Amino acid sequence: MNLYQNYSGVYDQFQPDYELFFQVIEETIQKYTHNPQSFLELACGTGNILHHYADKYEIVGIDISVSMLEQARKKLPNVPLFDMNMADFNLGRKFDIAVCMYDSINHLLKYEDWVTTFKCVRNHLNPGGVFLFDMNTVERLDRLSQSQGFVQQKDDAYLIMVVHKVAENLINWNVKIFQLVKENLYKLDEDNIKETSFSLFQITRDLETLFRKVHTQTIGDGTNMIRGRTFIICQV
Repeated sequence: MNLYQNYSGVYDQFQPDYELFFQVIEETIQKYTHNPQSFLELACGTGNILHHYADKYEIVGIDISVSMLEQARKKLPNVPLFDMNMADFNLGRKFDIAVCMYDSINHLLKYEDWVTTFKCVRNHLNPGGVFLFDMNTVERLDRLSQSQGFVQQKDDAYLIMVVHKVAENLINWNVKIFQLVKENLYKLDEDNIKETSFSLFQITRDLETLFRKVHTQTIGDGTNMIRGRTFIICQV
């Protein structure tokens, strides 16, 4: 699978600020860990989060998108980055911290894949290790599907993103990228990226069978990209 096949090339130009995510990760590390050494990111994308922590921890990333990993390897040529599905991965080692950011888990369209992801992460954490992920809830997906979409311009590229509800608890992000090829000539690329969600009660209930502590936090204020985003912290 190659999600973000076309979007990957301009992802870093248009992706919103990572500061909130760094803040939540830092607060989680300070509160729930002691002298962590290793850091795993699921759905590491173009490697921005891993790059931020490259000088602090031994870092490893996995992603199912070959195109996103190509971008990440440009930033992190000496870091182990693997083309793997978060719902079925085995690295043969354990970590102190595991994260999965930017509602990446919502790309898993079957709930059994969420559960196997939780189990895979649990098997890759050291005693006391922490798993932090964020998600779009059912309610937030519904709100996003009612948005008007948006257009952004950065340098010689334009991004048009429109969200459609295609089924119950299932939305599609239609992403169009116009890039200048030569004077007055633009190339159009397009990706369609689906997201779904499930009951937060069911998710936390299943997490509590695998982890010693489970804590949820929802961001109430901020931009449309941030508001309503739920973070879940799990500790072995």
